[in-house]
Amino acid sequence: MLLVLPIVVALAALPPAPAPAPSGSPKPTPLTEIGRVRALPACVPIVAHANGAITQALDNDRTLGILTNNLHATDFDKLNSMQRRNAIEAMMKQAEQIRNASSAGDAEIKKLREYAVNSPDPQRKAELKAFADALGGALYRQNKAAAEFMRDVTIMRGREDAAEAHGLMAQANPVPPYAVAQQMVNLPPPLPTPPQTYNKQMQQMGDVLTDLTQGVLADEGTAADHSIAATSGC
Repeated sequence: MLLVLPIVVALAALPPAPAPAPSGSPKPTPLTEIGRVRALPACVPIVAHANGAITQALDNDRTLGILTNNLHATDFDKLNSMQRRNAIEAMMKQAEQIRNASSAGDAEIKKLREYAVNSPDPQRKAELKAFADALGGALYRQNKAAAEFMRDVTIMRGREDAAEAHGLMAQANPVPPYAVAQQMVNLPPPLPTPPQTYNKQMQQMGDVLTDLTQGVLADEGTAADHSIAATSGC
């Protein structure tokens, strides 16, 4: 089972498959780097910052796709505790990569917003602001998805630690049989709770990331629609 993660990680060179658009709605425009040949020299700094932000967003798309695939495809229940811990730690590092890239992309977005504010051309000002806002929104959503995954893992680990500590305390301080019987008097029967397997927990996390990716693709599509008008014709 240790081969599962490396196989999925090998997909890093491929962009994640876009999530299906709702029936009847057009698919978002794919986000790509802006060709420098389309921009006049005066727009080169804008293109440079725009491509810097686009690169970070596209890198995040790939990492987010790999992370989501890992959550859905890995059989965590068949891993031993060491293998499972290593697999989860590897995914936590992937999430941290997304957060770092989002921060770097946001720095580029701030530069683009400065250009928009200072642009003397009202049309380019509007186009550049729309581009920066949409791409900044995609980077924000990517960062939020990574943070959500890391939070869920932290909660899961906290529950595991609490259960382990409770078990150790029970072993160290066993309750006498008469005390157990006394505690059970007048208590309602416990509600049945189906076991929460690792696979189920991880797949639920993957489903959340899949849902959040919809917003990322929509923002990237809006940014792509404004990219050429925002960076050319200077």
